Amino acid sequence: MIVCSCNIVSRKDIEQVVIDFLNEDQWQLITPGKVFQAVSARGKCCGCFPGVIDIIVETTERYHELMQSPAPKVVDLLNRIADQRVRIENAKKRARLKVAV
Repeated sequence: MIVCSCNIVSRKDIEQVVIDFLNEDQWQLITPGKVFQAVSARGKCCGCFPGVIDIIVETTERYHELMQSPAPKVVDLLNRIADQRVRIENAKKRARLKVAV
């Protein structure tokens, strides 16, 4: 399934990049920007970023479940990812308000 139509990036592409990152360092914070850079793309309209974050979270949860990672560390990592999503959503809202004015 295509997640980003601007760059033609699929869900499978994103999941593989996330797994590759987690194999390098299972506790790193993976952002949409890092994912897009890894697939040689960049955020254009960034409308897909919330969905990309959801895929990052889902893939990270599955990865840590398979690795039987300690739950408190996983919760902390997922909270950091959720904070990133809130920052992106707030930035998009501010950008829309500037356009509307």
